[in-house]
Amino acid sequence: MSQSAPELSIEAVELQKIYELGHGHAAKKAVDSVTFRIGEGERVGFIGRNGAGKTTLLQMLARISDSSGGRLQVNGRVTAIFTLGMALREDLTGIENIYVEGELQGRSREQTSTLVPEIVAFAELGEFIDRPVRTYSTGMKARLAFSTIVHIEPEILIVDEALSVGDAKFGAKATAKMRELTRKGRILILVSHSMGAIEDMCTRCIWIDEGRIRQDGPPAEVTRAYIEEVRRADEAKLATRFRSQLIDESLLPGWGVQRAELRSVEDVGMQSLVTGAPALFWASVRVPPGVAFDAALRLQRLDGLLVLQTQTPFGPKPDATDRRIRLDLGNLPLNYGLYKAELEIRTASGEQAARRAVLFEVINPRPPRGGRPVLVYPTHLAVMKTDP
Repeated sequence: MSQSAPELSIEAVELQKIYELGHGHAAKKAVDSVTFRIGEGERVGFIGRNGAGKTTLLQMLARISDSSGGRLQVNGRVTAIFTLGMALREDLTGIENIYVEGELQGRSREQTSTLVPEIVAFAELGEFIDRPVRTYSTGMKARLAFSTIVHIEPEILIVDEALSVGDAKFGAKATAKMRELTRKGRILILVSHSMGAIEDMCTRCIWIDEGRIRQDGPPAEVTRAYIEEVRRADEAKLATRFRSQLIDESLLPGWGVQRAELRSVEDVGMQSLVTGAPALFWASVRVPPGVAFDAALRLQRLDGLLVLQTQTPFGPKPDATDRRIRLDLGNLPLNYGLYKAELEIRTASGEQAARRAVLFEVINPRPPRGGRPVLVYPTHLAVMKTDP
């Protein structure tokens, strides 16, 4: 890039993309009044759920798709990789594909020749570099395509899920190479569902939600907000789905769970608790007088994972039909999420008499990264009964 070349930049103002669905269906706004500016040397990650409008927006930036409204100005040559390896010519060898791509990017054969040794070494394809691409695995095609593109050094590079190519070693090389490009003033735009990759690779993150920019800022801040939003939305769907399972059922005459709830140690009902906080399970039970019973408690995460299952015996009381039971759950080490607590009352013969379930949420102020464990330390779950 010569010194006299204009500064690389992308500027979108009230950008829109509307799809006319026809047949009486309302038009769909895939991109709805999006405004942003990206300057030289920036590494910008785009995140959002599938169908949020990310790919449509980037296709407009790459001039693959026209906008329906607004203004878009792109200073610099854009190279877009939406599906790594798809642009390769199957009947040509790896070397031949490198020269074809170089020509498409405006380089002479002599200019491309100077880059071939570096591209070949980076792709690590060995003797396959002289074989037809149709003999390559999907990963090998992706490595060749990515290696060729980044060494020809595009001015503005748009990559959709680039860091998924190859193994961890190649992914690290790819990350380092893209950083090198931006140090030279190039612009990198990365679309990924890996929040770790966005935080590690990008200097800025834009969250797209239903065709609009939901948040634009530091990657750690934006990805944290996005993860929390996705978690809450997913768990709300689970809660709706499991509402029908919050049963209140009596199978034998004279038996019933009249009320059940999660309580604090102060005996106050609650629907959420902090990870590691003490909790009680309290229930009002109707049983025939003089009959012993077992209280069977199950704690289950709403995705179906069983956390705790215990059965506690309660002796007979000759004159009592309304019983109050309390199960001390101790300091619950459950991690964040929605859970279902289900109580079953059983007779000594094993017959199920009644059951009731309640939903509760566990909140972890410092959620772990890199996964979703169900327990945090300590992992001891103890249940003690009281029978007031």
